[in-house]
This record gives sequence, structure tokens and C-alpha cells, in this order.
Amino acid sequence: MATEHPNEGVASATMQELPTILLVQGSFQTPLVYERLVRGLTAIGHPVVHPRLPSCSNTDDPDFPEITLIDDALAVRLKLIQLVEYECKTVIVAMHSYGGLVGSEAIPEDLSHTKRQSIGLSGGVIQLFFFTAFLLNEGQSVLGAFGESPNNDLKPDGRVAFLDGKSKLYNDLSESEASLWASRLIVQSYKVQSTELTRAAWRYILSTYLLCENDQAVPPQYQEAFAATAKAHIERCSSGHSPMLSQPDMLVQKIHNAAVQATSGVATKN
Repeated sequence: MATEHPNEGVASATMQELPTILLVQGSFQTPLVYERLVRGLTAIGHPVVHPRLPSCSNTDDPDFPEITLIDDALAVRLKLIQLVEYECKTVIVAMHSYGGLVGSEAIPEDLSHTKRQSIGLSGGVIQLFFFTAFLLNEGQSVLGAFGESPNNDLKPDGRVAFLDGKSKLYNDLSESEASLWASRLIVQSYKVQSTELTRAAWRYILSTYLLCENDQAVPPQYQEAFAATAKAHIERCSSGHSPMLSQPDMLVQKIHNAAVQATSGVATKN
């Protein structure tokens, strides 16, 4: 797939500081999966913050199975408070897969750019960027909305692993790369899937949804429904579930474009 080079179109945006990208990762993976994305965004001038999610960290801890989606959301919110309230940064929150739920839960309206502007404060979350991400309404949980996933490998101790990650998550990588990344998948706390959401940040912050048309984990029809729910601007690509690995330059450009449009006042709900 031909993609625009990530550095094209940057010059006009560098007259002012580019928004900070707060990255909310998906489940069953470590931050290593997102390193090429982080490097690409940093190279064109975006500061990047990637909070560690408790449900994807310290998996051997005896208390790990007690971790919920709310614990992940609080970790993200703490970073947002630092960026917005203390540093007055303008922020784009980029969310992948399960991260769409975490990020939507993490952002209260008073951290939005629109709300802060209305009371004379600078900074705030100016745009949400979802890439093949889940969205749910308040009061819903993953298990309640979708039931038990056929991808779940539930362990007796409350941990859950992902079945067949090679074909579901990395189907558009080479055989060797897919095998490597599948070998690096980690367990997650099963309780994140039964956590009911209390917030949906896409109701009060503009959003873009990158629909990955070759995704074998989150089929395109689900992504279409999620984007419609959020009334998001839709972008499309030919990637599978992990564009940060298979098409990182494209993903960098898509996030950057959303950031430039948001900061220039072009972004609109459609």
C-alpha cells in the first residue's frame, strides 16, 4: 500500500508546538509492540507519552487477577492530569483495540480542550484517535456486550491469554515476524472484560476512527459500528489488527494528520 512519507506536510505544523500524543495500547501486549510508532511520531515532532497499563504489567504478581479496566483507566488519567492540568499541553489520545475502552473511560470532560477553553484555561484533549479500537456505552462491559470471546484462553487463576495471536493479530506480517510477536504475547487480568464503563469520552471530544480492513480480530463491520457510535470521522487502511507493526509510517501519518486538523480547527463531527 502506497503511503505518504511521514515528514510530508509537517513544516506548516511545526510553526507551533505539535500536540502531545498519549498512546493507550491494546491488551495482551507489552509496550515493545508500539516502539516503531512512538519513534515515528517523535521523529516528526510529537511528544509521546505511553502509560503502562496495570492489566498488562507485572503479570506474575499474586494480585494481578484482581486488576480491572478501571485500574488501567486511572493510570491513563493520572498521566493526562499531569499533561493537561500541570503542563497545559494540547493532547491527542490515540487508542488501539482494548485501549479504546480504557481511553474513553479515562478522560473526564473537564480535561477536554473545549471545556478548558470555555473557562479560560489552556491545554486539554483536543482529539481522540481510534485505530481498530473497541467502543462501548456507559454501563456496558466487554463480556456483557459481546459474550465470551472465542479468542479467550481463560486460566483457573483469573488470568486470560489470547488464542492464535499469529493469525488474528499479526496476519499481515511475514511468517517469521508473526511468530515472533505471537511468542511475546502476555496474559491479562480476566476482570477487565467484566468491568462496566462509567464514561464515554467520545460523547464530548471529536474523534477520528482508522478502520483496518484486513483485521482478523476486530472485523471491519464491528469497526464501522464503533465509528458510527462515536460519530467519528472515518479513515481507512489495508492493515490487519496491528498497523503499528505492518504499516507504521501510514499510522504515523494518519495520527499526525488528525492532530494537524484538530489544532487548525478543521476537525468536525460528521
